[in-house]
Amino acid sequence: MVLEVAFFHIKEGMENDFEEAFEQASKLFNKVDGYLGHTIHACIETKGKYMVQVKWETLDSHMKGFVESPIFHEWNDQVGHYFKPDIYMEHFTVVHERGDD
Repeated sequence: MVLEVAFFHIKEGMENDFEEAFEQASKLFNKVDGYLGHTIHACIETKGKYMVQVKWETLDSHMKGFVESPIFHEWNDQVGHYFKPDIYMEHFTVVHERGDD
């Protein structure tokens, strides 16, 4: 499993609209082979900053199956206009995982 972690800064005053649009646009992830789930988090300290975590089966599931597909363009059409230009994204693999004991 690969975890995509992305940070978005949303244009001032558009946070609620972004959250609603993201909820709708994220349904497109279901069309991508290898999509396993996602979460979106609003930053407590910085208004308008969001962290999105998307679980993918493989790096290619994200980069080829989503980013290089028409589905990405559809997703971006729905939410991209909310973003300030300072988007940051990386991929991670699990080194150690622990649940509730």
